[in-house]
Amino acid sequence: MNDRFTILLIKRPILLLVLTAFLLFSLQTNLLGQQSNANDIISIGSIAAAPGERASGTVEITSDENASFVPITIINGKKSGPTLVLMAGIHGSEYSPIISLQNLMPAIDPNEMSGAIIAIHIVNMPAYLGRTIYISPADGKNLNRSFPGKADGTLTERTAYFLTSKVYPLADAVLDIHSGDGNEQLRPSWVGYYSEEEDAAVVEASRKMAMVFGLKYAVAFKGSLTPKSKAIWAGSAAIAMGIPSIDVEAGGMGIVNHYAIEQIETGIRRIMDHLGILETSLPPVEEPTIFGKRFSVNAPSDGSWFPLVDTEKMVEEGELIGFMTDWYGKRIFEARAPISGMLILRLEAPPVKEGELLITVAKIE
Repeated sequence: MNDRFTILLIKRPILLLVLTAFLLFSLQTNLLGQQSNANDIISIGSIAAAPGERASGTVEITSDENASFVPITIINGKKSGPTLVLMAGIHGSEYSPIISLQNLMPAIDPNEMSGAIIAIHIVNMPAYLGRTIYISPADGKNLNRSFPGKADGTLTERTAYFLTSKVYPLADAVLDIHSGDGNEQLRPSWVGYYSEEEDAAVVEASRKMAMVFGLKYAVAFKGSLTPKSKAIWAGSAAIAMGIPSIDVEAGGMGIVNHYAIEQIETGIRRIMDHLGILETSLPPVEEPTIFGKRFSVNAPSDGSWFPLVDTEKMVEEGELIGFMTDWYGKRIFEARAPISGMLILRLEAPPVKEGELLITVAKIE
């Protein structure tokens, strides 16, 4: 500011008042403008949606040895609000979540939304097209054990890194949606949240989502995610980044389970309503029953598995749930209930490798 202008302000204080008022008005206008445009264009790779728009497309994921792609839909609401990320197909043979997103996304009108939805339709495309369980045929890695990923890693690790570096930073909440894998019978459906993470606000926000999703049962995952390197699962990686997240498990056995699909679609709508993204007319639900500790039995060797008890049955400690044989039919192992509780997961198909999970029994609290 030059001396002449300074003298002018001293001689004419009214000019100083006018100038100050103008600056304050400009600052307030800028802040209001930022608030009204809080839900600007959302873009991931070449996929972009302005407020009131939807956009679908793919993002390529490449490594030194392999290449794949991730199909994504962005629905950007007309009004500002939180962004909810929905993920299906972390494991490629878990079909109920994949079909749920394919059904639900076209039915959502962005003009009725306050906020945004980012739907990752099939995260693990190599496993989906390869019809594999647990792992990707591209590199033999389990995506849900590969977070936060590596920018220069294998295809699976780079897929995880894409989520944590490009998708999660856009999120206010994350739903990691699963079912029993293609060789697993899983019943009943349940939702889980990380109950002992150090950030109490994130834990409480996650717990509230679990309570309103609408399933009858829930799991409060125990243990801290500190250090953050322990957050190797998709949902836990979001929690480690300070983003409320829940896991959903509904369906299984590599089939189209219409009941599980409906549970997932309805639960997503409840979460959208809970977050204020899209109002629904769904009635309120009772809080779910919380599973206590879960105990599993794993295969001591390779062999063939023959289950005897269906999931969702109450079993007694020591009860025979199934058995394994060698390649010639000789019984080599009996899987018995490690506790009294509900059988919530069992291996369904005969082929089994050493260390694979055979059964899981949960206490009922």
